[in-house]
Amino acid sequence: MQRRALIAALAAGGFARPGLAQGVPAEIRMIVPFAAGGATDLLARRLQPVLEPRGHRLVVENLVGGGSMVGMSRVAQSRPDGRTLGMGSSGLIGQIVANEIPLRFEQFTPLVRVAVDPLVIVTGGASRFARFQLVVEAMRAGPGPSIGAAGPRGTIGHLRLAGMAEQLGGQFTYVGYPGASRVATELIGGHLDLAIVKPNDVFGQIRSGALRVLAVVEEDRVRQLPDVPTVVELGLRAHPFGRLTQMTFVNAPAGMPAETRAALISVLREAVLSQDYQSKSQDDGYIADALAGEALDAAIAETANAIRTAQQKVSS
Repeated sequence: MQRRALIAALAAGGFARPGLAQGVPAEIRMIVPFAAGGATDLLARRLQPVLEPRGHRLVVENLVGGGSMVGMSRVAQSRPDGRTLGMGSSGLIGQIVANEIPLRFEQFTPLVRVAVDPLVIVTGGASRFARFQLVVEAMRAGPGPSIGAAGPRGTIGHLRLAGMAEQLGGQFTYVGYPGASRVATELIGGHLDLAIVKPNDVFGQIRSGALRVLAVVEEDRVRQLPDVPTVVELGLRAHPFGRLTQMTFVNAPAGMPAETRAALISVLREAVLSQDYQSKSQDDGYIADALAGEALDAAIAETANAIRTAQQKVSS
């Protein structure tokens, strides 16, 4: 009878599984608002094998459309019980700031940052742009090269390019794409001159020689690309409009109880700071700092303000 009672209690959730954190659901649905196989999708899936031994099954669901609106709308409409989370990004921040989507920051509870990505300027392996100086000359000559990024005008890729062009006194034709895989395909096919991307999105093509990296659009070089100079080394400011941080973070619906948020933050931070997750971040050139709580709220606000300033300057 005691054994039957124990089994019944476990089935009802009366006892925690070994390793299961109190206050965190045994099964969590992680909504990725982008296609499977992209950088954001991989970040979510890399959490799966880290969370599983801790007693939490992570089910990744890709809901694509409207930039990140379709997926993140589902997150915003979910119950704040920890069972449904989503992968937020700087792209989402930019869309909200620009009023391009019917979502607001108040509809979400940020939990933990899982990646901060540098941005790099890349071109096709057979491109005429063998070095960054040729890009500078083309932008100053006008009408400038075609430069692509994942996302429409007004998102971080476009704004970082606009800041670079303003400093150079040059021009470029911006081409926005729904995702980085399409950007890489266009570059390799010679249909696009250049692009600004996250290394994590295109490391395979870089390593194969299909794409060539010309500059890192940050203050520091990327460890995995030691021979590629930064724009600062080339005489430009990396963030002329204010710090536009390209980041990805786990978002929850608004209204989450403080104890649930704290429990989820604890589990997710442990996962992001684990040796397995950190090893992947070092391989793919992003920083997994597990920023959380008020510090993450402040980082999101800082990026939102910088995007707002940059959008105003670009549109004026």
